[in-house]
Amino acid sequence: MMASALYVERELREEVLDDDSEVLPRKTWTPWIEIIKPKASDGWRWKRKNWYTNSAELKQFDGKNGIYELRLKKEGKTFVVYIGSSCAEGGLFACLSQYAKNGSHKDLLIQKALSAGATIEARARTYNDYKTAQARGNEILAKLDYLWNRRSNMTPRKREALATALYGMTVYQ
Repeated sequence: MMASALYVERELREEVLDDDSEVLPRKTWTPWIEIIKPKASDGWRWKRKNWYTNSAELKQFDGKNGIYELRLKKEGKTFVVYIGSSCAEGGLFACLSQYAKNGSHKDLLIQKALSAGATIEARARTYNDYKTAQARGNEILAKLDYLWNRRSNMTPRKREALATALYGMTVYQ
């Protein structure tokens, strides 16, 4: 429903169940994998204070284009916060590896989530080329709001209230 010329009413990502949605049908996505943890585990490498990664899991995306979601996991609760698409060079592996290595453009948000004890997970849906992936990512963003996506309709105050209510922690600055 259109509220004004600049604001389009969209569903919150967390209100859309993966397995019963035309927007996010579960069968088309990979399973969720942990890509960044706040504590060390076997096979995980330290990257910075409270930041451990396991890039071996990301190898499954090498040479593939697609879209991906990032979610936070803490004490059995999960919260999907971001959707993105692979770029022209490097595909999904390059994009997700950048998050695991240094946080990419979401560095401060990832640090904040890790400081609160959350693990960062990712899942992906592959496409034949990056232009198709970008188009599909844009279609989803036109229908759903994600906390960490800039093209969201939510104000920072609404983001914080939602994150606190649903997840028990602030995940947006």
